[in-house]
Amino acid sequence: MTKKKAGAQPAQADPPPPTSSLIICRNKHWRYISSFHGPWLQLPPEILDSLAHQNYTMPAPRLVDPAVFYDVVKIRKAVDEAAQDSVRASTGISNTAQSGRMDYFGASGGPASQLSKERIFKIRQKAVKLLSKAFTLDEVAASVATMQATSTVEDVAQHVLKREGSNTDARYVHFFHEKIPSRCMEQYTPLDPLNEVISSLPLEQQAPPLRTRALVQIFKSQWDGAAADLTMALRITEEVKRTHEPNQQQLELASKMQEEQEAWSKGHKDWRSVPHLKEEDQPKSLEQQLYFNRGGVYLTIACQSVHAALDGLKEYQEAQERGETNGLDAKAHTVRLEARKKVKTYAKRAMRDYLAFLSHFDYTPGLPFEITNEIMRRVYDLANGNKAQTPLPKNRLVELDNEEKEVNGEEANGNGNGHSASAIIKHPNPKPEPFERGEDGWPRFPSPKTHPASALFAERPPADIPAFPNDKHLNAMLHNEPLHEAFGSREAVTYHPLLTDALHSLLLAHALLQTSPTELLRHAHNAARLARIADGYPIFQAARSPARADWIEVLRRANNWLGLAVPWQKLCAPAPLPEAAGGWAKESPSTSTTSNSSSSSSLQGNSGSNSPTNAALAKQRQRQRQGQLQKGQEETAEQKRERIKQESIIDALSDDRVVDEESFQQAVRARERRAMEDEEGISGPLRDKVVPAIASAPAAGAPAAC
Repeated sequence: MTKKKAGAQPAQADPPPPTSSLIICRNKHWRYISSFHGPWLQLPPEILDSLAHQNYTMPAPRLVDPAVFYDVVKIRKAVDEAAQDSVRASTGISNTAQSGRMDYFGASGGPASQLSKERIFKIRQKAVKLLSKAFTLDEVAASVATMQATSTVEDVAQHVLKREGSNTDARYVHFFHEKIPSRCMEQYTPLDPLNEVISSLPLEQQAPPLRTRALVQIFKSQWDGAAADLTMALRITEEVKRTHEPNQQQLELASKMQEEQEAWSKGHKDWRSVPHLKEEDQPKSLEQQLYFNRGGVYLTIACQSVHAALDGLKEYQEAQERGETNGLDAKAHTVRLEARKKVKTYAKRAMRDYLAFLSHFDYTPGLPFEITNEIMRRVYDLANGNKAQTPLPKNRLVELDNEEKEVNGEEANGNGNGHSASAIIKHPNPKPEPFERGEDGWPRFPSPKTHPASALFAERPPADIPAFPNDKHLNAMLHNEPLHEAFGSREAVTYHPLLTDALHSLLLAHALLQTSPTELLRHAHNAARLARIADGYPIFQAARSPARADWIEVLRRANNWLGLAVPWQKLCAPAPLPEAAGGWAKESPSTSTTSNSSSSSSLQGNSGSNSPTNAALAKQRQRQRQGQLQKGQEETAEQKRERIKQESIIDALSDDRVVDEESFQQAVRARERRAMEDEEGISGPLRDKVVPAIASAPAAGAPAAC
């Protein structure tokens, strides 16, 4: 009894139990987890590996970024194997016994063979090493994958640490799987475990744990420390890249490999014949992660200095005009100037990092319309059973006037015999074909030109970018008509789960830098252009974007100072397939004139642009409104309040920031107030009584995008 009491003493010194009753793993609090959901979590690893290889061998721009694609494939394999090993270790049964093998007479092989303690420990060590590899590649994607795995994965690192407390892989994995109270990560996440992991690793392996420590410091609002860790990790990554530069022999092998791929492409062989890349030669996404996260840190630091740069500025300028300033006013103005300098400095740094992130992805304006039209004509002929060679275009003997009517000799010259002198004249083809044809008559299509995605935001963007939005797009968006451009849309961009958030964060950085409205409008159109064509199917789902919600809020509070012709949600909406899924829900003329309703802002901003649930709810609301209009009934004030209340409740339920009853009520009231302001046309900083007006910088009301 005495020993039991002595052993119970340390338990009394433990901290009091947390207020939250929900205890979950630390990695479930990680940011941007929703961006990495998708079918890659359910696809068999063999199919996933084949898709990654096919994606890598296709011409640029690839559908999905090869670096993040190869990373998620390796993460899936590592997590799946670690899950199997952790189950074996927890049951203590060998693989032979688990497979249930029988002898020749159909009888079982006897009692299951038990694993020894040493063998169990070795299996858990292997599982920990696999999990550490997954978290090193991409801790967000690894966190999503481990959530789909068995619960035994969460305890395997703790079992290893009980016997081998100095195991670096186990300490790193246990940091992610340690149970803490929900929504209390900043209070229950010390930096000491990560400091020990970093100090025990050689310099060339410290970049991933430095990235992890930076993300933890973001939760703790330690922005300077997070920026320093990410900068250090980038330096290590660049140094490792320089150290492992290919020598002359490797360059010759790479050149030979490129020649073989060109010969393969000319020979029209199958993509499966291209040799697979070795794991050490596959691209990695660590550098992209570091640029994206550091850009978010810089943007947050810039946003935090906005109020200090603007508070009291208007009063100081008025007093200066009257000549009533004193020493205290001058000192306060000096503080404002320093804060303004800080805003611009960190906004420029954020813009550089986001452009560096976007430079990893390819964009193409596509092939000319004549070539795509020829492709679709061929596809149409084959789909309708016309497998014969389509005759080449020949010169006609009958001309067409401007109204596309035939002009024969009788109509043109008035001759009764119906012959015309111009009929025997050979008319040259005014528009030669934009492509060459092979011996088989099929056109040889040229490869489309590609540009880095960051080139669209340069001072001089590429000249071959098609206009967006053009008059056709604007008319269709304003009248909520479907854009039948499934085959006319020639643009494409390489997809990344964080691409949409980076695009909108770049716009926020430009707003903080007070970029001229004309130039910022061009950047906004290009960001919307990339956001609407970015598609991660069939690997990733549509991602949520906090920066997108912030950008929509800036446009709303600044009264659309850019002069966007249509709401931002419609500019970024992906073009649907013709007659697919019912097309777009058509709105009535009265509701289509509303530029930025509360429901669309909340649904699109908080739940992603492609959420099927939100789309169905929007269509249901629209059908109800159309039904009332068809019946000739006008919406009463009571019906309007009830409708706004119901929409606000639905929008609040889809908000990740709602965690309890109090936050739910606050979210509903805020949405009701905003919806009433939008209905009455009084929203915006110039007439908003709750948020102070900010006239100098349009992005001053922007919350932190990170």
